[in-house]
Amino acid sequence: MPAWQKLILLFFIGIALICISAFKPITTADAGSYERYFYFNDSFLIETMTEPTYIYLSRLFLYFGFGVFAIFLTYALIAIPIKLTLLWKLTPFVFTAMIVYVGIYYPMQDVVQIRSGVAAAFLLWAMIPLQEKRYLQTIVILIVATLFHYSSLAFLPILFVGNMEINKYWKWILGISIPICILLYLAGIGAVNLIPGGAIEGKLEHYKEVSETGVGMGEAYIPYKQITFLGEIVLLYVFIFYYETIHRHCRYAPILIKLLALEMGFLILFADIEVLGKRLHDLFGMFDAISYACMLYIIRPRYVVRIGLAVFCLIHYIVHMINEIYFH
Repeated sequence: MPAWQKLILLFFIGIALICISAFKPITTADAGSYERYFYFNDSFLIETMTEPTYIYLSRLFLYFGFGVFAIFLTYALIAIPIKLTLLWKLTPFVFTAMIVYVGIYYPMQDVVQIRSGVAAAFLLWAMIPLQEKRYLQTIVILIVATLFHYSSLAFLPILFVGNMEINKYWKWILGISIPICILLYLAGIGAVNLIPGGAIEGKLEHYKEVSETGVGMGEAYIPYKQITFLGEIVLLYVFIFYYETIHRHCRYAPILIKLLALEMGFLILFADIEVLGKRLHDLFGMFDAISYACMLYIIRPRYVVRIGLAVFCLIHYIVHMINEIYFH
């Protein structure tokens, strides 16, 4: 398919995704919470838990007489065009990456967790100046992402080590990182105590309450969901083993592979606050769309990769729906 035809197709897909995200029923997961945050944005608890961009945009739209769907549309118009533009720029296999984005992360980020969705778009954008060692620009984009969702601060480790070449020592570090995280979790050592309070203290308390009461457990990391997590572990080790091949084609490989290890580490270390661990993991989902498309560089025939990704997304969706039906 010629490039201009791909662009037109991507444009209309983007329009459809924006409309679904912006005009979803208020009964959609988290939409009711966003409606409450919108209309009661002057509540001390909501101000403590919610990022300033959402608070001030809510007040602006209310001042001009708009309802909550105005903020849904605004967030969709920010996040989705940025993501699709970056997928087009960052990978020649844009529609393979779209399988992962639309199949797994679009429903989570841009339909449900819309603040996280905007933050994820800016974090994906930050990877470009980071790889080019334009650190000031990277920091500015990271600050913008944090104003949309505080969890963007989880990107900070990549700011310091993302550009380091993955040599044999880094391969060992990445290779043992997941077993070490599992051992720490089994030893009862979680990461939540390492996070400073202050601006995000209210959100941490909220996540703890959610995990303890079971409210919102539909997105929790529970044992039977390990099938998708094990799949991600396999992919991480495949990427480490074939790093040189991938890096020849994708200059962002050092950042992408470290992010894949980091997001799985978050899922394990924050397992005691399942909602927080899952959301930190999903925040980097757009990077997964690029990473998984890199399998086309190492596996032939390529249609096997595309079919495999489609099946993986289907399994992920089925697991999510079982979770929603039986554990929410």
